Amino acid sequence: KHNNSGNEEPSIDSSEFFEKISENDILVTDDGRGLMKVLKKDDERILVQALNKLIITKGKSLVIREKEILISNYLHHCREQIIDAIRLGADFLGLSFVTSPLDVIAVREFLEKNGSEMGLIAKIETVSAVANVEEIAKASDAVLVARGDLGMQFPLEEVPLLQEKIVKTVTNTGRPVIVATQLLGSMVSEPVPSRSEIVDVMNCVIDGVDVLMLTGETAIGDYPVESVKWLKRIIETYEKNVNVKRELSEGQVVDRFALGVVELSETLNAKIGIYTKKGNTARRISRFKPRVQVFAASNDPRTIRRLLLLWGVEPIHVESKEYEDGLKELEQRLKEQNLVIRGDTLILTYGLLDKPIHTIRIVQLMS
Repeated sequence: KHNNSGNEEPSIDSSEFFEKISENDILVTDDGRGLMKVLKKDDERILVQALNKLIITKGKSLVIREKEILISNYLHHCREQIIDAIRLGADFLGLSFVTSPLDVIAVREFLEKNGSEMGLIAKIETVSAVANVEEIAKASDAVLVARGDLGMQFPLEEVPLLQEKIVKTVTNTGRPVIVATQLLGSMVSEPVPSRSEIVDVMNCVIDGVDVLMLTGETAIGDYPVESVKWLKRIIETYEKNVNVKRELSEGQVVDRFALGVVELSETLNAKIGIYTKKGNTARRISRFKPRVQVFAASNDPRTIRRLLLLWGVEPIHVESKEYEDGLKELEQRLKEQNLVIRGDTLILTYGLLDKPIHTIRIVQLMS
């Protein structure tokens, strides 16, 4: 029913969505598992036939198969939530149902006008978002592959290949990519994952996904801690097998510099130390999935937290506000914490925000 008036009938809050529904449409819910056929529609209600066993619960996403609801004014649609996020000092803002880079740009401009540097994570969950994923990624700070919602927009058997293509496309833009939904779904009620779930997580790791995000396993599951431990265990088992092509077809100088640092570090078997103010140099280096340890230092607590999204990067807080001093303090911190020891080779680097200058220094630790 549209605009529920207090009874227990499931309701649809969006008038645009309700108007799009026609007789014989297939409605999809519960991450693609629940299917309903529309038998009849009037001005206020629709009558549906369940095509499989399902329970309709409040707050679940609902889509019309082969139809997409475009949000005419994306910023207006989520303005209040953005203001709340600014007030709370959030590090990242997740953008649901984006369809083009213009949605991301509109939010970015609103944040800047309100003095916020909050990062933007675009969720890829619509047909249009999949078609525009490269441009959306370039406009964002990170991208989240929302597999549950993709499973409602596309046939379930197509989702794995879609995921692989999205991950590759986003990685080539230099943005971190997050994969979410049903990674260890059976652990909502079981203490160990299934073999197929282990294979699924393994494939995500090998494809170079930066972040794996648990949802129902920790939100409503009986084994939230065990789920995190199992996910960590699988990641650590397979992350040495990451297979990402280091492509730079139209790379800028800064990207080629980052690739050079990675290749040099692997040739010398050297650890990488970065001083960064906003995280850009660390992000560019992380993109190429270095097979060596990477440490990124900053004096900005928000940058330190945002660095946690980057593959293989260990953030370290320092007091220094200048690049050269920051590298010296980072080297000292690494020695104090025994993260580098005598005989290690350390590559120290940074890139200036306001000048086209990039520095690299090779240090052989003798004491």
